[in-house]
Amino acid sequence: MKPGVFVTFDVECSMGGAWADNSLRPVPPRLGMMGRYGDRSYGIPLICEILARHGLCATFFVEPFNAELGHPGQTEPVCRYLIDHGQDVQLHVHPNHVHYGLHLDGKPHARTDYMADLPADRQREMLIEGAGRIVRWTGRSPIAFRAGNMGASEETLSVLPGAGLWIDSSYSFPFLGGQCRFGNRGVYNGARWYGDVLEVALSGFFQKPIPKILPPSQYVDLMGASFEECRDAVQMICDAGADAVLILHSFSLFKVRDIQYRGGRPNRVVTRRFERFCHWLAENRERYPARTFSELGRMVREDGYQPKAVGPCRLNKPLRALTRKLVQGLNRFYWF
Repeated sequence: MKPGVFVTFDVECSMGGAWADNSLRPVPPRLGMMGRYGDRSYGIPLICEILARHGLCATFFVEPFNAELGHPGQTEPVCRYLIDHGQDVQLHVHPNHVHYGLHLDGKPHARTDYMADLPADRQREMLIEGAGRIVRWTGRSPIAFRAGNMGASEETLSVLPGAGLWIDSSYSFPFLGGQCRFGNRGVYNGARWYGDVLEVALSGFFQKPIPKILPPSQYVDLMGASFEECRDAVQMICDAGADAVLILHSFSLFKVRDIQYRGGRPNRVVTRRFERFCHWLAENRERYPARTFSELGRMVREDGYQPKAVGPCRLNKPLRALTRKLVQGLNRFYWF
C-alpha cells in the first residue's frame, strides 16, 4: 500500500477584528469561505474547479460555528456545495467562534482560540455539537478533525471518540511548543496511533535558518512555501514510506483589501502554486496517490492500513527559500 498525499483545506471565517472593535463584525461565509465578490467566487468554487480539472478530491475541514458569529444559515450551503462537487467534508473548530456567540449573548466565556486550553468536557461539547451540524447539513458523519490553529493536545484526542471522531490532523512539528500543544514524543511526519485515534500529521520540513528571516522549520502550506518546496517535501516524506499532508485555507486563493474582507481579487501567486501542485499530483498519481480522510477511514477499516511516522525531511536550498520570501513579501500588497 503506497503512502498517500492528502490535500486539505481549513474552511473558516476570520473574526475580522471584531474582538478588538465592537463596531466590527466577523466575516461572513459568503466571503471567508466562498470568496464571493460580485459575479466571481475566488474561494471554494474556484478551488473545486481546479481540483475537478485535474481529477482530484481534497478534504475540507469545515468550521460549523458561524451562526454564533451572526451569520445563521450560511454554512450549510457551503457544505452542500462541497458534497455536490464530490469533495470530502470533515470537522474544524475554532473555539473563539463559540465564545463570540456567548459574548454577544452577554454570557460568561473564555478568551482562547485553542481547544487544548479548554477543559476536556468543554472540548467534548463543542466537538459533539460541531459534528452534529455537519451530519445535519451533509447527511454524513465526519470521522476526522483538525483543531483551529493546530491548537490540540493529547487530551483533545482522548475526547474525539465521544463525538464519533477517530482521525485527527492537528499535529505539526513546526508548531510544537507554541500553538500546537502536543507533548514532544520525537518530531515526525506521517501518521501514528494515539490510543484509538489515528493522528495524521500536517507535514513539515526543516530548512537552513536565517535569523529573523527563515525559521528552522516550515509546514507544507502553499501560502507559506513555494510549489517546489511543497513538492519536494511531499516526495521525500512519501518516499520514506509515510503519508504527506498539505494545507491551504478557503481564502488562500484570493486577497482582501482589509480585515473586514471588503474588496477581493485573485491571489495569483498562491493560485498558480496550487494549480502546479494539482497538475504534478495528477501526473504522478500512480506513485503518489491523492487521498481524502474519508478514503483513509475506509482503508483502515477494510484494507489493513498501517500508519508510519518518519523523521522530518530537510530542504537545504536557502536561495530558493529567500526568493520565495521575497515573492511573498511583494504579494502582500493588494494590487501586486
